[in-house]
Amino acid sequence: MNSPALKVLYIEDSASDADLTRRALQKTSPYIELDIAVSLAEGMTKLSEAKRYDLLLSDLALPDGNGLDALAYIRDKQLPMPVVILTGSGDQEAAIAALKAGADDYLVKRDGYLRKLPAALELAITRFRENTDRNHRILRVLQVEHNTFDIDLTGRHLAQHAPHIRLTQVSTAQEALRLLDGAVDFDALLTDYRLPGMDGLELTKILRRERDLDMAIVLVSGQGSEDVAARALHLGVDDYLIKHEGYLYELPATLQKVVHQVELNRERVVLKQTAKRLSRVLAASPTILYNLRFFKQNWVTTWVSDNILRQLGYTPEQAMQPGWWLDHIHPDDQVDVAENRSMQVDHLIHEYRFRHADGHWVWIRDELRQIRDSQGQPIEIVGAWQDIREQKRTEAVRFARQSALDRIVANQPLPLILDDIARRVEAIYPDMRVSILLIDTLTGRLTHGAAPSLPDFYNQAVEQLEPAIGRGSCGTAAKLGEPVIVADIEQHPYWADYLDLARRAGLGACWSVPFKDEAGRVLGTFGIYHKTKREPTPEQLELIDEFTRITALAVQKVRATDILRQAAAVFDSTREGILITDLKPRIVAVNRAYTDITGYSETDALGKNPSCLKSGRHDKVFFQELWTKLSGTGHWQGEIWNRRKNGEFYPQWLTINTVYNESGSPCRYVGVFSDISQIKESEARLERLAHFDPLTNLPNRLLAQSRLRHAVEHAGRHGHRVAVLYLDLDRFKTVNDSLGHPSGDELLSLLAGRLSKRLRDEDTLARLGGDEFLLVLECIEAPEVAATVAQSLIDLLLPPFDLSSGQEIYLGVSIGISLYPDDAGDVTELIQHADMAMYLAKQEGRNTYRFHTPALSRAASERLSLETCLRRALTEHEFVLHYQMLIDARTEAVIGVEALVRWQPAGKALVPPGIFIPIAEETGLIVPLGEWVLSTACKQGKAWMDAGIPALIMAVNLSVRQFQSVDVVELVRRVLADSGFPADRLELELTEGMLMDDAKQSIATLNALKELGVRLSIDDFGTGYSSLAYLKRFPIDKLKIDQSFVRGLSDDINDREITATIIAMSRVLKLDVLAEGVETEQQLAFLRESGCDYYQGYWFHKPEPAADLQKRLGDFPRKIYPTG
Repeated sequence: MNSPALKVLYIEDSASDADLTRRALQKTSPYIELDIAVSLAEGMTKLSEAKRYDLLLSDLALPDGNGLDALAYIRDKQLPMPVVILTGSGDQEAAIAALKAGADDYLVKRDGYLRKLPAALELAITRFRENTDRNHRILRVLQVEHNTFDIDLTGRHLAQHAPHIRLTQVSTAQEALRLLDGAVDFDALLTDYRLPGMDGLELTKILRRERDLDMAIVLVSGQGSEDVAARALHLGVDDYLIKHEGYLYELPATLQKVVHQVELNRERVVLKQTAKRLSRVLAASPTILYNLRFFKQNWVTTWVSDNILRQLGYTPEQAMQPGWWLDHIHPDDQVDVAENRSMQVDHLIHEYRFRHADGHWVWIRDELRQIRDSQGQPIEIVGAWQDIREQKRTEAVRFARQSALDRIVANQPLPLILDDIARRVEAIYPDMRVSILLIDTLTGRLTHGAAPSLPDFYNQAVEQLEPAIGRGSCGTAAKLGEPVIVADIEQHPYWADYLDLARRAGLGACWSVPFKDEAGRVLGTFGIYHKTKREPTPEQLELIDEFTRITALAVQKVRATDILRQAAAVFDSTREGILITDLKPRIVAVNRAYTDITGYSETDALGKNPSCLKSGRHDKVFFQELWTKLSGTGHWQGEIWNRRKNGEFYPQWLTINTVYNESGSPCRYVGVFSDISQIKESEARLERLAHFDPLTNLPNRLLAQSRLRHAVEHAGRHGHRVAVLYLDLDRFKTVNDSLGHPSGDELLSLLAGRLSKRLRDEDTLARLGGDEFLLVLECIEAPEVAATVAQSLIDLLLPPFDLSSGQEIYLGVSIGISLYPDDAGDVTELIQHADMAMYLAKQEGRNTYRFHTPALSRAASERLSLETCLRRALTEHEFVLHYQMLIDARTEAVIGVEALVRWQPAGKALVPPGIFIPIAEETGLIVPLGEWVLSTACKQGKAWMDAGIPALIMAVNLSVRQFQSVDVVELVRRVLADSGFPADRLELELTEGMLMDDAKQSIATLNALKELGVRLSIDDFGTGYSSLAYLKRFPIDKLKIDQSFVRGLSDDINDREITATIIAMSRVLKLDVLAEGVETEQQLAFLRESGCDYYQGYWFHKPEPAADLQKRLGDFPRKIYPTG
């Protein structure tokens, strides 16, 4: 706060002192303006001029006089100006002389006096103003003095120097007591110590202790005595003076001082009593009072009412610390508050946010009044703080409510409305965090609506939250349709699954209220979060309830608007024609599709009766029934023929609905129609597609079952037989995969045409899907008829099929036959039994037919049971590995073993692989089983190595499913890494068919396996078919001759020739060759003679468990010679 300019007349004959004083004041107190006079004469001249000075500063010794002369001039002229005297000497007599003359202060020119000068000048001004104020008040003083000289001297001095002091003089204490009993009201008692009869101390004792008089008492004595002074002060004398020279000059100030002190004491008593009453009032009052005093150019807090502790959490002592008030004002409000306080007004009311001791912000209304002194300068501020949180909250609620409603009326986007609601509620209660979740109308889950203050990770975590009990507060509230108040998230079971999420987000409490539509359906939840545990107050619940309803209104309004907008868009853009009529009925509105379908424009249609579209194909009865239904139910729907504007007739699908007004009376009809000409055509096409195969034009499964059902019913009534033939093409998949699906489709079409030409009209040939067909023969006399037909179909497929690409394709077919009523009585069983018989035909050589037998059903049932047991065997660890030695045919050395899986059910005999392996292959169980076999075998091989047995080749079979359905390369890499078994000791066995199913992919997979370092061999070689072009490209190491050829070496020349050929071919391809199933010495001799490298079989070693084999290997270590 800038100090006002202080104009000072400075009389100083020393130019250096004057310049030094000027420069010092300009540096420290630039508001003090010096006007320098170098002599008393010049100073007197300036004083006599019209110039206005605030103070006279004069040196005591001047060349043409004395500074006291200037002081006398000012006092004689009664100029309202304080005077400060400067002197180079520091004697007491000079100071007394200056003060006697009426100076307001006296300063000696010693070291550092210039630093004291500004404060001395200000103090002199303050003292002068206070004395002036006091001198305007009359002081009534009772003087008790028996010395007539002193009485006269005191009276004359005060009359001259302090005329405002009015003396009443008596000579004894008794007279004083009588006057003090009377009506005269004295301000002070001035008594001499030595009085006749009763001295001044005794008089004081009576007045203080007996009469309890609280007037000011000054005791004077001719001689100083510490004992008298001590007794006087003890008895209650307010001041004590010795009658030294010049004491009368001190007397006015002393009297004024003691009177002022007594008055202050009286005021203190009154103030203390008032303060007690005020404290009691303030203790229950929301208003905090405070007082500021202007001190050293700043406002200083001097008092704050005690209730600040209850209202704001601070003690009065804290509130009176420098800078405390400004430090606790909200940063956004500090500029405005500072501007308001800088305004020079006596009455100010402003509002701002103030930080409570617990950290939250409180709205304060600060009303202050400025008190000024007689000169108009501000000296004190009295203020009052009122907590206006509730008013601000009410105001904020009103604004928030109005803002939300305005946005709703303005059709603003729902996210903006919800975000505004959330932010305004958070502004009302800053410690709240609002989350609005909406029910997704498609998924039924909760989705984000607005949550401006919650972390993004939290909002993402609750996105698509399922409404269910235990899904936090909001999910539970959405499920129950009622408020869920969780005051302590840590302890509540609804939050058990979300504690980590809540802790990470810093949440301690969550209150959630569902909002609903008019029908009571939950639209979403209005959630309130707090950082700490907290129960809601009734006011908070009321606020949440109000804004929950406003949120529901917003959601319904926006959705209703969207629905209307969508309805309008649908009306204009839908492909269905729409017309709206009144009750007459006359057309009042049509859409664009109406014109597109009927040819009538909107102008043509408006005001017309819909009968303008009549085709004439319906009679009166049709329309009477239409109107009867519409009048009775308010709805009619059906097919109707109408006429376009160009005269064309067309079918319509028409729906008419009655629209009712608020009173429930009909007011409109709405017709929605579509041109179903294309639908009629499509229905015919769909009817055929539903019952016929589009590729072959044969009946499909659905129609085949229907015709079979009809045939069975007919046969049942007439005692005939029905035969069902289930056809499955042999090796069609290979053709399809190698030539492509278009060629496969062409082949199926040609086949259907060839078969259909040989059938009777009453027979039904259907395609079930893929390469499977079904033939129904009605009214056959004997099973032989079905067998004849089956054979004729097999023969019919013997000639090749010529594809458009120029390729000739040969196909075979496997046929299964079931008979009604011999094998089954219903359609499903007949087809199932024929399917079983077909699989038997495939197993027994393909390109043949087989009849169903009861044994097939039993085998199927047993197979299903076996499949169930097989699945359990995997989880129960019922599989074991046996190992068969691989022998060098020349040296009889053991070069390796083949791992063979065996099934050992608990408490039962071993199940042969030939029984469970095919089932595992078909069901896909071979994949996890094969992985187990590979892993177990490698671990066993490593265990043998660790036991000191030389590293043997470990041969492991890979199944078709393993090779084709899993990443076999990654599997092998992982197993080798896990087991530690050397890759070059692992030999993977694959079949010809497995590799030739997709030869190109097989080459890529084999190359990847070779890069791992493993060996590759083709198992059961000679039983499949292999392209030599591909065979030489396969990166294999060995061929294994199938045991079916080895078994016939003793007596079958063909087997011997095939075996010799395979061995010779291996030599050409530089491949090792191993014969499987060697059981006789003759077989082994032939193999050795033909140059076979290795063999395995019962002749040398039967498969056995690892422990038994290890013992055998340990007994004959010299016969183990693994090859490199």
